[in-house]
Amino acid sequence: MIDRDLKIEFETLVKEVVAPIFHRLGFKKNGNNFYREINGIGQVFNIQQSQWNSKEDKTFVFNLGLIDKEIYSQIYNKELPKFPKEYDCEISLRIGHLMNKGDKWYDLNKRTELSKLKEHINHDLENFAIPFYENYSDPKKWIEFFEWKYEPLMSPIGKFLILERYGQRDKAELFWNKLYNEALTPKPSVSEIHTKNGEIIRTESEPTVNKEWVGRLEDFAKRKNIELKIAHHNSALPKARQSWLKKLFGSE
Repeated sequence: MIDRDLKIEFETLVKEVVAPIFHRLGFKKNGNNFYREINGIGQVFNIQQSQWNSKEDKTFVFNLGLIDKEIYSQIYNKELPKFPKEYDCEISLRIGHLMNKGDKWYDLNKRTELSKLKEHINHDLENFAIPFYENYSDPKKWIEFFEWKYEPLMSPIGKFLILERYGQRDKAELFWNKLYNEALTPKPSVSEIHTKNGEIIRTESEPTVNKEWVGRLEDFAKRKNIELKIAHHNSALPKARQSWLKKLFGSE
């Protein structure tokens, strides 16, 4: 049996399959990251390897991202890096989400037939990744993401700014108020311990408000002139939680 070098095979996949597709579309390459600017926005493609990879087995996944430069500067108060990465994006998802398969990882090991894996990757990129970049090269279409079952977003601020910038300020304010009220009325955390004899010990802790997060929501609301309204559903909470909210926030 020929001893296979999976590291070299992985590099071959990137060089012979992935890179030619993205170079054809004008993407630049930096390691396992690809980037291009089109219509004033940035598009990112990233190949992420599993932290558990070994000499005998490699798994990897494809991350896709979209960046609006102006929105990025509003979120982080700085200019976009010259070669942005997927984690810099306002819109971020994995290729499996475009296939309605959730998280899709590719396997490369000594049982893998390399030619078939190349065909598989080429098919997925040409039929899912590339159409995604083409369909959403116009940021006005990003509003469609909020109708998806899985919203491909990196931050709530990004969602607000996208809605606001592309004509849905009212929805943006409703979204921010929803976040705010959820922050004020957190759910109790639940933990389970499985004992050796099969018993499950379940504990539920008192809900705790993240004051720092609430403060950030309030600060952003002031900056963007958002009127925050505390929902009236607090009256439906158990009495213990009602008194806890009143003590902390003075809400009725």
